Amino acid sequence: MFDTQTLMLWSVAIATITAFIHIAFSVAIFNDAINVKSSDSKSLQFVSPFFWMLAVLLGGVLIAALYWLIHHSTLAKE
Repeated sequence: MFDTQTLMLWSVAIATITAFIHIAFSVAIFNDAINVKSSDSKSLQFVSPFFWMLAVLLGGVLIAALYWLIHHSTLAKE
């Protein structure tokens, strides 16, 4: 059904899409973290915007969800 070339093509396509998603989320988190850091009403938790960006770049959507949970959900410190 699937030969080696087809499986390789799908693997490369999925890896490329995943890389783009990680990059897009990490840039968005970096921009948001800078805004949170410069905001008077909120404070950035744990690490600097660069390290949040790096964590999302390596960890992906789950780390981005953790960032949102810490900084923007109803569980965040007010």
